[in-house]
Order: sequence, then structure tokens, then C-alpha cells
Amino acid sequence: MARPRRFDEQSLLDAAQEIFWAQGYDRTSIEDVSAASGVGNGSIYSAYGSKLGLFLAVFERYCEGRVSLVETVVSSHRGDFESAVANYLAEIVADCTAHADRRGCLMLNSLAELGSRFPDVVVIGRRSIGRMESILERRVAQGVAAGDIDLADAQIPALGNHIVLVSQGLISLSRVGVPVEQLRAIADTSTRMSALLRAA
Repeated sequence: MARPRRFDEQSLLDAAQEIFWAQGYDRTSIEDVSAASGVGNGSIYSAYGSKLGLFLAVFERYCEGRVSLVETVVSSHRGDFESAVANYLAEIVADCTAHADRRGCLMLNSLAELGSRFPDVVVIGRRSIGRMESILERRVAQGVAAGDIDLADAQIPALGNHIVLVSQGLISLSRVGVPVEQLRAIADTSTRMSALLRAA
């Protein structure tokens, strides 16, 4: 029977996420997390087994949060398809430029850093991206049903996937310091491209 944890797990995961996100997996140690969280090394190892175990708990929680963000942004917007795309990409630009250090996205950063070494990272990341794509595909389908855009049913998944790809590209460009104005211009261009599909 597992022993009850004698620490606030969410607070620990918050502290660990901040360090993994800012420093990357390889440059982060359990000692770093312990110092930041106030949870002893032994308690962390007992709960998660290893640094990788802790990271995967952080990573899965973070990815769940990203999917929830996409769902909230998409489902809460009221307007036609073109304005929905504009709103979604604007929210992504605002989110990815919110940190002064332009740290990017923990999911995308970790897939690049760890994907070739730790299959679980790829599994979690791909599943999360797939869920984001499904959310956008549903919004594209709604746009077609409402008569906002003229698109064959077979093309709906590709457009949903494309919108997710653009959002991830914006995040990656933000991480290398591309100015906010340029990110917004790219988002505006993608929005105008979606307007080309407007139903006659």
C-alpha cells in the first residue's frame, strides 16, 4: 500500500515545472526542485521514483493545461470562422510572449530535447497535439456547417491541423526572440488565408 504523500503535490509540481521549463530537463536536478519546493529529495524520489518520473508527471499536467487552454479559447469565442481563427492566434501570441525570457512551450521544448530518448514524452506530446487538432477540426466543421467557409468534408481535418501547426510555429518563433509585431503579422496572414475559404 502506497504511503500518503506528506507534501502538497500541486505546489511541488508547480515548482518543478518552473525549473524544468526555464532550464530544460538535462540542466535540472532533483536538488534544484527540492530547493525550490521545500520538499526533501527522499520524498521526491519516493513519490516519483526518478527525475524522469517527476518530469513526466509535470509534463503530462502541463500538456493537459495546454489542451484546456485551446479548448477554452476556441469554445468561448462567439463569431464567424475567420474571427475565431484571428482570436485563437492572437491568444497564442499573447500567451507565448507573456514570459520575459521567451521560454516557448514546455511541450514543444521537451519534444525537441527529449523525444529521441524518452518515448513517453513523444506519446504524451503527440496525444496532446492530437487533442488540440481535434478541437480545431470541430471548429472548422462548425464553420462549414454555418456557411462561413466552403470546404469539402475530407479537407476539414487538414485545415484544423494547419491552424494548430501555425500556432506552434508562432510559439517556436517567439522562443528565438521574433518581435511581437512580426508574430502578429504572421497570425494576421494566416487569418487572411482562412478568409480565402469564405463561402460565396
